[in-house]
Amino acid sequence: MLKSMMILLCSLSLGAATVDAPKKMDMFLFENPFLIGQWVVLNPMPDELPDDFLYIRLQLESNYRFSIAIKRKDKSVDSWQGDFTVDDGVLTLGPNSHDPQIYSYRVNPHKLLLNGVAFTKLLPAHLSGYWQSTYIRGVDVASSQLSHITLQLEPNFYFSIHSMTQDGTIKSREGVYYIEDNNISFIFQDGEQTSQFSLQAKQLILSSNDLDMYIAFQRDDE
Repeated sequence: MLKSMMILLCSLSLGAATVDAPKKMDMFLFENPFLIGQWVVLNPMPDELPDDFLYIRLQLESNYRFSIAIKRKDKSVDSWQGDFTVDDGVLTLGPNSHDPQIYSYRVNPHKLLLNGVAFTKLLPAHLSGYWQSTYIRGVDVASSQLSHITLQLEPNFYFSIHSMTQDGTIKSREGVYYIEDNNISFIFQDGEQTSQFSLQAKQLILSSNDLDMYIAFQRDDE
């Protein structure tokens, strides 16, 4: 199965056209936002299997652009990019190329199956973990009288958040999240929200282009 995918991807590299990348769109308007992100499949036994790769990395963006990098066993890397389409469980890479590649797909927040080959979504280093707010600022968050927030980001792209108001009321939400560039989008039962994030080893900052909001978190390693 991996071998057949390698053949498809290599033929695609001969036909993918280079065009100017369109502007990325609102991720919530994308047909299946769980597709957005960096995906990787590793060769489980590179010394035993004949497939000439160590890993395949696939990047899917909300502007319907993709990029692929294949690291070979000799440590060389083949890479190319193009556009893709999504329609009713079918993902087409390079639809306007000489040799478009058509895959059936299934996806959840952290796994992507392309013709049965399992890709795992990559998470930015240091993002998963238990975060506690150290600073909350902004008119929109002040109106909610928030005094403390804890945020749990799981490596499988599920999250839970607990917020406490100044009168001691606690509200909780849970759901899934996904990432594109410096945007992190949360989907929960009664809504969705996108924030911009910056990340260091033990500090996470969430802000918003749409709301007056700035929240600094410290990683809790205990």
